[in-house]
Amino acid sequence: MKTGLSTTTLADQVEEKIIEYIKENHLVPGDSLPNEMQFSEMLGTSRNVVREAMSRLRMLGLIQSRTKRGIVVTEPPLLNGFKKVLDPNLLSIKTIKEMMGMRIALEIGIAEFLFANITEKKIEELEQIVSRQQAIGINNLSVEDEMIFHTKIYEIAGNDFILQFNRIMHPVFEFSKQNYESYFLPVNEKLNQKGEIIRHTDLLNFIKNRDKEGYQNAMQKHLKPYWEFLYNYD
Repeated sequence: MKTGLSTTTLADQVEEKIIEYIKENHLVPGDSLPNEMQFSEMLGTSRNVVREAMSRLRMLGLIQSRTKRGIVVTEPPLLNGFKKVLDPNLLSIKTIKEMMGMRIALEIGIAEFLFANITEKKIEELEQIVSRQQAIGINNLSVEDEMIFHTKIYEIAGNDFILQFNRIMHPVFEFSKQNYESYFLPVNEKLNQKGEIIRHTDLLNFIKNRDKEGYQNAMQKHLKPYWEFLYNYD
């Protein structure tokens, strides 16, 4: 690891150098790191700067202090930083639309995992969820009801990363529902007139029948209002 540091943004540079040290030495979670004094000597900078850099890495979940072992590398929770800064009020409409597009891709693409893991018990759990849901107008559930159903789908699919991502994204979809409902309403009315509304009960029937292809097509129709929003809302 090269040790030369410039005089500006030292904490940023030290943070990068510690990460570089971890990579170059092929350290894995549980491996020990040099302490503050050792890094200070290696990098030719003060302990205060090293302490600040290490504090940042602790916040990211990359390192941890342990009794009798000193500082060790840990597996970072990858979405933590994203969760801390995700405020829908700070997002542009372009970013919100791109996040909606990601959700559509996940909802359709996760079907392979969903149908590989589905059991009668899990179908019963979905039935209980659907039975408690009440529509508010045409194809319009509360944000909470939408969240509960789709979160259960992710749980059954068995991908914890996608499940965490879905929970982090929840405020974005809540924000969208509250601020763009006037756009979604006429889209749903148009779909209803064509007989193309797909509800959770319809999706559940495809799951019961183990019809993966039918489910994917239905999910695409279920999310049609979001498709319309992506491509037609300015």
